Amino acid sequence: MAIAAALALSGAAGAQTVVSTGSGLAHECFIHAKAGTKPREGVRLCDLAFRQDRLNTHDKAATYDNRGVLLNMINEVDRAEADFKSAIGLDPSLGDPHVNLGSMLIRKKQFHEAIAQIDKGMALGMSFPQIGYYNRAMAWDYLGRYREAYADYRKALEYDPSFTLASDRLKDFIVTRAPGQS
Repeated sequence: MAIAAALALSGAAGAQTVVSTGSGLAHECFIHAKAGTKPREGVRLCDLAFRQDRLNTHDKAATYDNRGVLLNMINEVDRAEADFKSAIGLDPSLGDPHVNLGSMLIRKKQFHEAIAQIDKGMALGMSFPQIGYYNRAMAWDYLGRYREAYADYRKALEYDPSFTLASDRLKDFIVTRAPGQS
């Protein structure tokens, strides 16, 4: 699920979460990550879920991803990055943690590495592709690759026409045609 509250921390779109079990502490952790509210309380619930819930590998990976989202919200970038890597290590087939790791790499100005992670996550499939396109557009933008950035901001809006972060970024672009092109 997309987490809009984390967006302001880095300029990159916030991380997403993956679905956890329908009840228990892991689910409460997921709810906090999804809502983007009370991130410190959410981290506490995630920590308890690891100790008290009986999580299968997929749900444990999802809980690491969710906790990473919450840690990102409170600007604990290194811990968030470690959680995204843990999620990937447990279940490399999940796309969201790769995109979330890409977001952390953007914050660390490791743009090429970020694009590689985001590409991998998007290829695996993710909950909200517009977030992946937006994050990748941000990385392209920082690299001065404006055509790619522009295309990805537009693609994000194809998935979610109300995604104001992408539409706001598109306002910064001026698109002109070369002389002689129609």
